[in-house]
Amino acid sequence: MQVSIVGSGYVGTTVAACLADMGHDVYNIDIDETVVEQINDGDSPIHEPGLDALVSAYGGSTLQATTSYDAIRETDLTMLALPTPNEPDGSIDLSAMKAGMESIGEALREKDGYHLVVVKSTVVPGTTDTELRPILESASGKTDGDDIGLAVNPEFLREGSAVDDFMQPDKIVLGTDGDERALDLLARLYEPIVADWDIPVVETGRSEAEMIKYANNAFLASKVSLINDLGNICKEFGVDSYEVADAIGMDDRISERFLRSGVGWGGSCLTGDQQILLRDDDGTHLLELATFFDRYVTTDSLSDVSVLSCDDDGDFEFKPVVAATRREYEGPLHTIQTRMNKTVTVTHDHPMVTVEDDTQIVREAQSLSTGDEIPVQTDLPSHPVESFDVLELIAAAPAFDNSNVYLKPAVELDSLKERLREELAAYDEQFDYDKIHEFCRNNYLTLDAFLDAEDRLPVDRTDLSLYTTVGGGQTYIPAVITADEDFWRFVGYYLSEGNIHDEDASRGSTTRRRIFLSFHPSDEQEYVEDVETYLDSLGVRYNTRTQETTTDIEVSSRVLAYFIEWLGCGTGSYSARIPDTVYQEPPAHRKALLSGLFRGDGHIEYPSHSNAVVYEYGSVSEELIRGMQFLLHSLGIVPSYKSSQSQKSTRPAHFLRISSKEQIAALTDLFLPSKREQIEQRLAAYDRDIQPVGHDPEGRYTTVEVDDVTVTEETVDVYSLEVADTHRFVTTDGLVVHNCFPKDVDAIRHAAREAGYEPQMLDAAVAVNDQQPDRLLGLLEEHVDVAGKRIAVLGLSFKPGTDDIRNSRAIPVIEQLLDRGATVVGYDPVATEEMRDRFPGIEYADSPAEALDGAAGAVVVTDWDEFAALDEEFDAMARPVVVDGRRIISRRDGITYEGLTW
Repeated sequence: MQVSIVGSGYVGTTVAACLADMGHDVYNIDIDETVVEQINDGDSPIHEPGLDALVSAYGGSTLQATTSYDAIRETDLTMLALPTPNEPDGSIDLSAMKAGMESIGEALREKDGYHLVVVKSTVVPGTTDTELRPILESASGKTDGDDIGLAVNPEFLREGSAVDDFMQPDKIVLGTDGDERALDLLARLYEPIVADWDIPVVETGRSEAEMIKYANNAFLASKVSLINDLGNICKEFGVDSYEVADAIGMDDRISERFLRSGVGWGGSCLTGDQQILLRDDDGTHLLELATFFDRYVTTDSLSDVSVLSCDDDGDFEFKPVVAATRREYEGPLHTIQTRMNKTVTVTHDHPMVTVEDDTQIVREAQSLSTGDEIPVQTDLPSHPVESFDVLELIAAAPAFDNSNVYLKPAVELDSLKERLREELAAYDEQFDYDKIHEFCRNNYLTLDAFLDAEDRLPVDRTDLSLYTTVGGGQTYIPAVITADEDFWRFVGYYLSEGNIHDEDASRGSTTRRRIFLSFHPSDEQEYVEDVETYLDSLGVRYNTRTQETTTDIEVSSRVLAYFIEWLGCGTGSYSARIPDTVYQEPPAHRKALLSGLFRGDGHIEYPSHSNAVVYEYGSVSEELIRGMQFLLHSLGIVPSYKSSQSQKSTRPAHFLRISSKEQIAALTDLFLPSKREQIEQRLAAYDRDIQPVGHDPEGRYTTVEVDDVTVTEETVDVYSLEVADTHRFVTTDGLVVHNCFPKDVDAIRHAAREAGYEPQMLDAAVAVNDQQPDRLLGLLEEHVDVAGKRIAVLGLSFKPGTDDIRNSRAIPVIEQLLDRGATVVGYDPVATEEMRDRFPGIEYADSPAEALDGAAGAVVVTDWDEFAALDEEFDAMARPVVVDGRRIISRRDGITYEGLTW
């Protein structure tokens, strides 16, 4: 037969050479002139066992390569074997396939008679009929089933054994939708191997054939992940998982194939300064990714933590983080800046969420352009704290001696004197005077005495106040402070107008701590009275002093100062930040904090050219402004941001600006009635709505438009998160981004979700697979502190017999070793140059012996046969510690051996 094959990559070259060996005349069409020349000279463009001999034997004769599609007209059938790489959202990129199909159709337009086009590439069910057939028919001017035929004939080639897999397949799948001429041509094509090996042939529909390929791969991936998971359990019990696998493999319902546990089957990230809002057992926190990783991720575990996420309907909730990685990255970083001046920095291939026609679309960062719309946060689930136990906080604080912290009760202790004597008898014995009498006479308790007998005393914490000085003029702070609107508005006032001043006391060593809130001496009297009213409600002593430039409210209290710092508010304008706790408060409390902020340092602008109103807030603390953005977004408010620095200033100032009638109206209650009335009058006088500028609140999502994308080449640590269910999370400035994806079985997972089905088993398979490299290095670090040590990585390719490093488990292993400060030396029989392109900065050895020489540890990632023969080579290691991820190394005396799952 005369056969043409479009594409001379891994599949195309293998199929072309094998068909030539079966006696067919084959044309291999490719746009790469270098590849065409190699094949015609008898040189294989890819490494695959047995392929070199075939290309050498037939290249330039019965296997001819060309860049011209005209060769198609000389053949009986054409196979389309072009790549279908994963998109960031897991879907497949069909651009090469569509272009190839169009060129095939144009070539066939001038051919008389029937011609069969066979889709050999891996495509999701329905692709051939809905995407490729219309292109073929349009380009050729012919109709499927009449002058042309269209079939799906998926490949099941394994890298490292592709030639054998093609020549001796376990099945041949022919998807023709019953086209007898197509079946006849395919039967003739495969007749040599079907006759020789009695191969089963599956005749089915085109969509079924497409699905068979994905189901085949997905089932194998799930089987490998399941045995990995069982292997991990075996390791915990000291059980040899390979012996377990051998036994269960005898069950013909299971079979022994692909029951070898190991490092699994095989991205895209954000820079470490990008922020996320997360929730753990202690509450809600706003953290940079680098801090998140240091706090929650260890070598072999990830803490139970969730991040703020956005679902398909635009609803926001916290979802569990199921995986987190950090790696060194060298390459292009894309800083995406939107209107409203929101920014996020990611790797070029990071999947970004965009919105088109009220539908979320995932696209790589490098494909974004001006005008694309990115969704932003507009809500935040509540989990209020209700109150703060200041007594508990002070009791646990190293800064306080509990015997010198005093409690003022709301009741007279003299009425409880006998009860106190009974319950504090042991405590009283440490004094040479009657301590109980002193407590009752002066109506106080020490904190240590209260804690000693709290569960036996008829005194509740809510009836106590704390203070740390004696002799008159004490400032009492409630032992329990209610986290209500008044409290959060006071915190807002402090953030905008407050600071903590420390000074050495004139006697003793205790530092005097004073909290100041400073207001305008005449224009902000209402705010002064609001703060005073709140302090009075708590029973907190304060001093208000009006000077020429300010009205200052002063509270002298070590307890209150410590509490404010513990909240995370900072000690002044430069360190001010939104306390994490408020992110879990209900909307009214979040708005109350913003009220105190805007009343203190906010500005209401009334532009002279219109009846519009604009709210502005400025601060020298970028951290405060970033937190305010998250709070405003949580209320459905999308502010714009800018920064500027004067010539005299040592650091920039940061500003938020809120406009549009709807947003202004939603925040009028931030202000006191006099300001509120003025705002409402202004808005009422405006005869048309002020439309939002820079963001779109319509539909299910509120979005901001991409304004600019800046690309830089950098070497930095980058971070990725995998978020359960929604696969999205909220990051810097409230922007929503997508998960970072593993590359295998993603297409069928994506297709399933597009069809409305959640592929839970496949998701679980991916999760188990991803943890195996972490476990491998965790075992190594039980014996070796890898920082500064030479570590050998044996095996760099995806599997033995190939130089392909795509999905190689060596990649995450090397990344994590570099993260830990190791000096990495890699070895692979054929994949060194491919991995050198990925990691140019590590050492590469010419032999396993060279890699092991002087190494403090070795990890085996790929099971090349030559590794099984290693023996004396381990003696040259500085410390012979070997962690075997593939059970290829033999245990022996003189080495510390760890099997990954045995």
